Amino acid sequence: MDLPPAWRRPHPLRGLDKVPWTDLCRGRDVDELLRGAADGDLSACAALEQRLLDDDTVSEASAYAVPFLVELGASYQVPGDVRDRVIFLLAAMALAGAGFTADGKRTRRRWNSLRRELPRLAPDWITQTRYAVEKDAPKVFEALGGAEVACSMALAIAVPEVAPKHVADVAHGIAFAGTFPQLLEEAASVALHLLHGEESDDVWAYVTAQGHPEVLRAYEGGEYPPNQPPGVTVQLMGYRYAFLAAYGDGRESDAAITP
Repeated sequence: MDLPPAWRRPHPLRGLDKVPWTDLCRGRDVDELLRGAADGDLSACAALEQRLLDDDTVSEASAYAVPFLVELGASYQVPGDVRDRVIFLLAAMALAGAGFTADGKRTRRRWNSLRRELPRLAPDWITQTRYAVEKDAPKVFEALGGAEVACSMALAIAVPEVAPKHVADVAHGIAFAGTFPQLLEEAASVALHLLHGEESDDVWAYVTAQGHPEVLRAYEGGEYPPNQPPGVTVQLMGYRYAFLAAYGDGRESDAAITP
């Protein structure tokens, strides 16, 4: 009998030594942290979250780390709790709101009054990191298969444009079964909305915010950037629902991977 694809993948960190980590912005020790995560060390996962998504900010090291994070998330050689954390980190990196510049400053996503995103100076690690996640995310979706898990919904919310059809089927099943925890249903509903390419306006964003008091408070309190398109806001809220469904409110590394 053939093994599932996630069992047949090569070692997740092949090629790690070929990346000049110490020469990358915020790349110091990333290779060792990735090795620790592959061995099941959750403290290494927490350190990766702080290094690669510091205060919702990605860097050169973040973009270079994506292929290895994808392999960790797609490989059954890696413990399940680590895989979940890594997949959430990938989703959060794809939704990052800021990037480090060459001189170590932060440049944040901004929109004009017409809700058109303003360009950023190169190197634009926000865009490059998102493209890296988009490129390889299908490997994670393939490995997850029909798993009805929060990390799958988080990744689908972050990069719906590359999620395969079976992910929409899973989201539909979670959203309408009536047997899953409410927050996971909320995340699945957002994922389904995005996977079907439905329009998100301000009314839809406000309706989406009703799923959790913390999310509604942030929305009504103006905690999202000015002129941010409602589609982006909906993604961030949907990710938050998936994260809360998986970990609740009390995990120490909460801030590290929560856009």
